[in-house]
Amino acid sequence: MPVLRFVAPRPSPAVPSPVAIHRCRRPQLRRRGDALLRGALLLAATAGSAGVACAEDAPAFDRPGIGFASTTLQRGQVAWEQAFFDGSYDRDGDVRSTEYVANSRLRIGLSARTELQLAIDSQVWQRVRGGGQDRRGHSGGDASIGLKQALPSARDGFSWSLLGSASLPVGRAPYGDAGHRYDLGVSAGWDLPEGRSLALYGNVSDSEDGSGWSVSPSYTFYAGDTLSAYVEAGIGGGEDEMRALGSGVTWLFAKRVQLDVSVLRGLSSQTPDWQGGLGISVLLR
Repeated sequence: MPVLRFVAPRPSPAVPSPVAIHRCRRPQLRRRGDALLRGALLLAATAGSAGVACAEDAPAFDRPGIGFASTTLQRGQVAWEQAFFDGSYDRDGDVRSTEYVANSRLRIGLSARTELQLAIDSQVWQRVRGGGQDRRGHSGGDASIGLKQALPSARDGFSWSLLGSASLPVGRAPYGDAGHRYDLGVSAGWDLPEGRSLALYGNVSDSEDGSGWSVSPSYTFYAGDTLSAYVEAGIGGGEDEMRALGSGVTWLFAKRVQLDVSVLRGLSSQTPDWQGGLGISVLLR
């Protein structure tokens, strides 16, 4: 169930800053953030009231976590997963880098085992301070398109799926325009007694900057009627270099709406010191 695939850029003194934003623009950013929050809460309330009258349970959402759910939406189902923010903080000597991303993901069930995913980093905020620098800015980020396929399973309590995706560099640097990137991931899940579960996620990637790989095991140690909590680890190499440990909590209400909060602690110099997310997922139909 994935999270935070971005890494706050480490500033280079040899590259002139592309960010030049006056203080008078900060209220505008707040208004945009408030509008996003109000819209998400309104949609959650609408979907929540519809869910009370519907006996259909919500699917396994892809938020939060490093990986993604090992199951797909059913034919005709539509889900929207929205990050209020996915953020990262990194300190390198005297330089502190902060990034917040408002990622939006639309999932559409094409068949009983296949779903289409459309995603975009609708807004990206960055700030770099220290070492004689104080730069901040925001803009739209890149988009991606993906196809998720649930794989056959002969065992009860076991599910797995593949997700192939391609990035669409529609943003402008440094917030987007990272070039073309292709990912192929697999996620497997095992149900355990008392609602607990294990999951294992793996991914390989190829981009203009090179290739990479990542692996993440996770364990849902508590699963109540509406609340669940998990722990996870992440390791990667190449362009996806990372070492991290983290945890997250989800709250499902009205059967169709899920709130989530998660945090990751970086354990290597190539991984942001802290990453975290706060988001909402809604089964629209």
